Amino acid sequence: MTAQRNYLITTVMGVILYVLNALAAAGAVQEPAPADSLSVTDLTVEHRQQPLGIDTPEPRIGWIVEANYNGARQTAYEIRVSSNRDNRGDVWSSGRVESGDSFDIVYTGPKLQSRTRYHIAARVWDEDRASEWSTLTWFETAFIDSQEFQGEWIGRVRTRGDSESPEALLRSEFDLPDKQISVARAYIAGLGYYKAYLNGSRIGDHELDPAFTPFDRRVMYVTYDITDMLRPGSNAIGVSLGRGFYADYNNIDTAVAPWLSEPKLKLHLLVRFDDGTEREILSDASWKASDGPTLTNSVKYGEVYDARLQQPGWNDVDFDDRDWARALLAIAPSGALKAQDIEPVRVTGELSSPSRIPVTSTTTLYDFKTTRAGWARIRLSGPAGSSVTIKYGEKLTSEGTINSGNDGPFGGTPVQVYSYTLRGDPEGEIYTPSYSYNGYRFVQVDAPEEVRIEQVEGLLLNNDIPVTGVFESSDELLNRYHRAMVQSTVSNLHHIPTDTPMYEKRGWAADALLIVDSALMNLASENFWEKWMLDHRDNQAADGGLAVIVPNQNPGGPQEDPFVGLTSDPIWSSSYVLVNHALYRQRGNLRTLRENYAGMTRWMAKWMRELASTDYLFTGKTWGDHEPAYGSGMDNQLVGTAYIYRSASALAEIADALGNHDDAGIYSDFARRVGRAINTKYYDPRARHYDFPYQPPQMGPPPGVELPEQMPDDIPMMVQLPAAEVDARQFQTDNVLPLALGLVPAADRAELCKQLLTDVGETHGEHITTGATVLKDVMPTLSECGGGELAYRAATTPSFPGWGYWFLTLDGSEAKGGETIIVDTHWEAWHEHARSHNHAFRGTIDDWLFQYLAGIRETSPGYRTIRIAPQPVADISYARAAIKTPLGKVSSDWKIRDGQLDLEVIVPVGAVAEIHVPAHSAEAVKASAGAQWLRQSGSRAVYQVGSGVYRFHVSEYAGTVAVTGNT
Repeated sequence: MTAQRNYLITTVMGVILYVLNALAAAGAVQEPAPADSLSVTDLTVEHRQQPLGIDTPEPRIGWIVEANYNGARQTAYEIRVSSNRDNRGDVWSSGRVESGDSFDIVYTGPKLQSRTRYHIAARVWDEDRASEWSTLTWFETAFIDSQEFQGEWIGRVRTRGDSESPEALLRSEFDLPDKQISVARAYIAGLGYYKAYLNGSRIGDHELDPAFTPFDRRVMYVTYDITDMLRPGSNAIGVSLGRGFYADYNNIDTAVAPWLSEPKLKLHLLVRFDDGTEREILSDASWKASDGPTLTNSVKYGEVYDARLQQPGWNDVDFDDRDWARALLAIAPSGALKAQDIEPVRVTGELSSPSRIPVTSTTTLYDFKTTRAGWARIRLSGPAGSSVTIKYGEKLTSEGTINSGNDGPFGGTPVQVYSYTLRGDPEGEIYTPSYSYNGYRFVQVDAPEEVRIEQVEGLLLNNDIPVTGVFESSDELLNRYHRAMVQSTVSNLHHIPTDTPMYEKRGWAADALLIVDSALMNLASENFWEKWMLDHRDNQAADGGLAVIVPNQNPGGPQEDPFVGLTSDPIWSSSYVLVNHALYRQRGNLRTLRENYAGMTRWMAKWMRELASTDYLFTGKTWGDHEPAYGSGMDNQLVGTAYIYRSASALAEIADALGNHDDAGIYSDFARRVGRAINTKYYDPRARHYDFPYQPPQMGPPPGVELPEQMPDDIPMMVQLPAAEVDARQFQTDNVLPLALGLVPAADRAELCKQLLTDVGETHGEHITTGATVLKDVMPTLSECGGGELAYRAATTPSFPGWGYWFLTLDGSEAKGGETIIVDTHWEAWHEHARSHNHAFRGTIDDWLFQYLAGIRETSPGYRTIRIAPQPVADISYARAAIKTPLGKVSSDWKIRDGQLDLEVIVPVGAVAEIHVPAHSAEAVKASAGAQWLRQSGSRAVYQVGSGVYRFHVSEYAGTVAVTGNT
């Protein structure tokens, strides 16, 4: 009976489960679909989340709108700024504003008060559908009026003679009442670099503050939250000062800088108590001053540190400073005080344990097997007075030691060399630099036998800017190119975009110009580039010219000095217009255009004056197409003139964007004249191509450096070829820019494209031969000429010259110093003897990976309209890329399998996109709902979509599809 009962129960339960499953399959039992919703995320003020210490009276506000449905739009918004967390909008409420704008919205409320925290929130609407309020966040002002920044500029008398330049130590003690502190801030301007301490502890985690600027025009100060560092009763503050670029006599032309002076400090502490009272502590002549243990310091050459001269407790209370001198009141720098408004330089990571390589009994190498920027943290022990030498470098000499010589065959003083003298602490000692940083793969320690090196750790140092871009494909070689570009870019961000983190460490202008598009796609770096544009404005010569390095210590220097005073290079100085233009195109940034428009027009006026007397052709000196594969690209006046054309066209668009339409017409007309002059001078209508006759440059070494009679055989500064052969090998240099800029007569464009493809594919065996300047345009131009497959093969061929030569052939081979070459960055030159192994300007293939292989391009400023037109190539089965635009994430993700292609795109709220699907007809495409078919353009089915996620399936993918700019 029991068995029958169990059987019946089992049968009944089975029937019930069957019915329930059937109902579920029929849709009768389903979770309700989530309601359509909007949300506001990533609320920023001045492009930063929770910025501490801004001085902008009308800050820009932005956010990203996210939606769980396709086609969402923002049709209105409301912003509230409040004095506390109740979100009442008692400071300012915009009310409902009918607008799709979601970034760079200018605060228009009552005047902001200095040193005040404001709370902010926003919400949006899509027609009648409203979002919730964003998470309440805040921003805090520093000194809206810099005159409110009190405190004297102070320094100290040098006590060790003119032969040394020790760091300055400055200190003061103060008492606080026994009351609850509600908020405390330190506002510090310390030139050149400083480190600040409160009660013996380091203030903040920044390094190399303040940012390098033209100090005679602009000096940055930094705001720190010190609320939790203070205590009732006695407190002590201490600041150490290094030389930085402000007081540096040892870098390119720094000895004649208009701001050159001894290190100095201006400090203002604010303490607010719960009872509403305040206390301010200021730098003044009552402070005490002494020399520190860092005897010399140079950003370029390194530091000398004697630990025996440490004064334990100097930055804490109860230190006996009776032997210290009074601080001196210093002459204030002429530059205006401005809040530092970019992401700080920080220690952003650590490198894994290096390989230890004994060289001699007293010399040891540490190989981190990656090329980065930063410094080492060295733990050591030994008797007092023993000294070690620490060198940093990217490669080795033939003797197997660090190659720290500067400027390749020109020799020069070794860079990045440090000396540390031990104090004899039985518990061991730790040393890291304070006022410099290094480009390195290797660290070499020369230590006497009585000194024990216990640990060497690699630390990474750069502006702490988030990496937001994504690229990945089925080809690991392309992935390596992309990762190397990000790594090289990040390694060269130290308040300015540098050429190399090892040698000059300076803002060579075209080096940065060439990478700005990639940097904006990969990094949340808008503020960084804005700051550098203001450096241009403040560094401009009286005639409107700009030097090849920005900031430059001698902008009006001798014209014949290519390192310093050359204000007549139209390529390098075009960074002023073209980086601003990139900020406008990629970020929709109008404020930077307004702030720099007068300077840009002065720069262009200089070229308009000069070219009016030379038939609209540039005829001067230029760095040209820097470091091509053969010969020298210097003084290529075709490339120089083409950059004037490019800049004039960009400035015309900028003028239009600012409503200066008459100016736009003037610059457009000037660009047309320059373009016609290029075609008249350099275009051969019978051969149907351009040619600039090659002339070996006459430029010598830097002043004061003598070249040896016989150059070393292993350093091919200029490959020794007859001028006629070099000229033939520079077809790409001469013809890529006219094609990229649309200068070629329309009837001849197809023929010149054919010649270019032949030169790359046949004449040079699928190799790119240009220098870094033209290289940025080569891959896009090949694709626009229908040569996407060739572009891919040229980018990946393993022989010289090209990226493949670095990453496939040199990587893993043995260098002259015996080390295994590791290529994980981009280099300064195509050949194996390249001076710098961390030079981002030759990694501009990254633009092509995002814009052509993945196919993402903005078609209006700020990605309000987008074109996604991926260009698959035969050997790649998938590629995906994502860019965080001002509106949010845009992505392209395609894959090919079994003759079918699938493409998924994401379009942010606020944007409209055209999707160019590689398909010979729309009938072969299955598209997501909401994708509107527009047209068939050659071998592309073109759709329009709003925001959201869309998928396209091509059932019969026929292979690679050529795309031109006309599709």
